[in-house]
Amino acid sequence: MPKKKKSPSWEELTFANNFLFCKIMESEPELCRQILEILLGIRIERLEAPQAEKTMYENIDSKSVRFDVYAKDRRHVFDIEIQTTINKKLPKRARYYQSVIDMDTLSRGDKYTKLKDSYVIFLCLDSPFKKSKPVYFFENLCREDTSIKLNDRAYKVFFNASEYANMKGEEAKNFFKYLKEHSAQSALTKSIEEKVNFAKKNMTWRKQYMTWEQTIEDEKEDAYEEGLEDGRAEGASQKAMEDAENLLREGIPMETVSRCIGLPLEKVQEMSEQLTIKNS
Repeated sequence: MPKKKKSPSWEELTFANNFLFCKIMESEPELCRQILEILLGIRIERLEAPQAEKTMYENIDSKSVRFDVYAKDRRHVFDIEIQTTINKKLPKRARYYQSVIDMDTLSRGDKYTKLKDSYVIFLCLDSPFKKSKPVYFFENLCREDTSIKLNDRAYKVFFNASEYANMKGEEAKNFFKYLKEHSAQSALTKSIEEKVNFAKKNMTWRKQYMTWEQTIEDEKEDAYEEGLEDGRAEGASQKAMEDAENLLREGIPMETVSRCIGLPLEKVQEMSEQLTIKNS
């Protein structure tokens, strides 16, 4: 197993750490409201109590989702995700998250007009699309005429903290600079820094972090071991196919190849037909 990257200690955590970010945003609704207003440029009069690590399902057989910070007001629903690493799954993840949000918004018999404006927000430390944009704001448009909006009020927003200098508005610049470089210069970021320092004195959270960290490490190790097993199985399957093809090329009967290699006869017959086509 490759050498593990050491997780930060409790004392080393910053606001960009998933655990601390979720804890502070959940316990500080006013802070969460202020950050959302800065991110989206909208007015939020009263935010319901944010929920951290909220788990939801579309139905009992569906894949569950766990939102970092889930919040809503009278007209909007927000999912805020802190993303310290970038992967190709983010767009599909955002799509699924939005579908789960919609299922949670409507009850049986409700009209579609009751759907709230929904925002799936990723706060990324680096660009999620290998471009230098500070913000990537997505909504549904007509391909034939992009001036026509679907107006379904469903938005996906990806922020790139590494381009904080090009953010619109000083508050946004200061917030993302703090997220990226931990440099508190504005009234808001200084307030966040105070809450981070205060949070580190919370012994209950500290114990929860230790448990959370160990759980994450266990999950990574399990995933690695499963990957090894899958890789071995895939490698063995590929080797069997290559051996079977070599035997068929030597004119060995299909039944004998199937028996010796351990592949189903139907598969060997299919391979033999493909070889015949290739050689014709």
